Amino acid sequence: MTIDELDYDSLFDRYLPAIAEKLRETGNPVGMLLSNGMPASMAKGIVAGLPQSAKDRLAADLLNANGEKFCQKMEELAAGKGVHVCVSAVHAEVK
Repeated sequence: MTIDELDYDSLFDRYLPAIAEKLRETGNPVGMLLSNGMPASMAKGIVAGLPQSAKDRLAADLLNANGEKFCQKMEELAAGKGVHVCVSAVHAEVK
């Protein structure tokens, strides 16, 4: 799957607690800032001010941290369409 554009602001608004937890798990520096009790508005401002390449790395970290869930959801979606498939891995990288 290739993603060309992602609305980071709405993603961050909706999933801030989950994003913070996953970023802490991956050791991402922004996750460390969030773990120190930074207000959501300040965290959003920091993320908004990051260069696009840093936002892309954040998105890749989050996707990779949730790879198993994505595999499961893709399998469920396919099964709902009558296609039985085993998705063994999901991996994101920034190019």
